[in-house]
Amino acid sequence: MPRLPVVPALLSAGVVALLLLGATPARAETTIGVQLLVVNGKHTEIAGSVPLSGVAPLLELRQRWRWIDLTLEGLPAVGGQGYLVVPSGYVHPLTNASIFTALTHVSIGKTGRYWVGGGITVINQITSLGSPPLAAASRVTGGRYEALALLPLGAHGEVDLRAAYMPVLHGNINYQTGYFAPLPPDSETAEATDLTAEYVLHVHSVALGLGARSINYGAHFVQPQTLADRNTSFGPIIEARFTIAK
Repeated sequence: MPRLPVVPALLSAGVVALLLLGATPARAETTIGVQLLVVNGKHTEIAGSVPLSGVAPLLELRQRWRWIDLTLEGLPAVGGQGYLVVPSGYVHPLTNASIFTALTHVSIGKTGRYWVGGGITVINQITSLGSPPLAAASRVTGGRYEALALLPLGAHGEVDLRAAYMPVLHGNINYQTGYFAPLPPDSETAEATDLTAEYVLHVHSVALGLGARSINYGAHFVQPQTLADRNTSFGPIIEARFTIAK
C-alpha cells in the first residue's frame, strides 16, 4: 500500500501542542488504558453485506496537563483474513482492520469538564472478495475532530460523553490477487463518526469505565462515485485506565 503523508500532519499537531504548553501550568498526569469494545455490526459492499462480531481492544496513552492533553489511541489488527465457513455451510468473507489516532484536546471554560480537539486518524482494512485468494486492502487518513464532556456524578464517578467526526479521509484500495497479475489501485474517500457514552469510577490511581460506543464508517470510490464499503458497529465497552505518573 502506498505511504500517505501522515508524518507531516503529526508533526504539525505536535508543534501546536508544544506552543500551547508554553502557557500551561506544570501539573501533569500520564495514563495508559485499554478499552474492550464488543463489535456488533455489519460490513456492507455493493455485492451484499456480512455481519461483524467479536471483541476489539483499543489501547490508549494520554498525557494531560491542566488545560491541554495529548492522546494516542490504537486498535491493533483484529478480525480475520480469508474466508469463514459458518455452520450452515455458507462461506462469507472476513474483514481485518487496524486504527491509529493522534489527538490534542484543549479545555474550554474554567471547570475542566468540557474539551474540544482534533488530530489525525489512519484506518487500515483488508477484506476478502469474490473467491480466494482475491482481497482488497485499503488505507485512508484524514482529520478527526472531537468534543468531550466529563460530567461529575457522585463522589468518585463521572459520565464521559465523546462525539468525534472525520469528515474527509483519503486513500487508495489495492487489490491482492495472489496467483494473478495485480489490479491497478482505486482512489477512495471516506467519512466516519464515533460516539461514546461511558460511566467512569475513579478509585485511587485507577479509573474503571462501562458504557457503549457507536462507530459508522463509509467509503466511496472516487471514479466512479460508488460505494466501496461501509462498516457499522454498536456495542458495550468496558475500560480500565491507570495513572502511571503525576
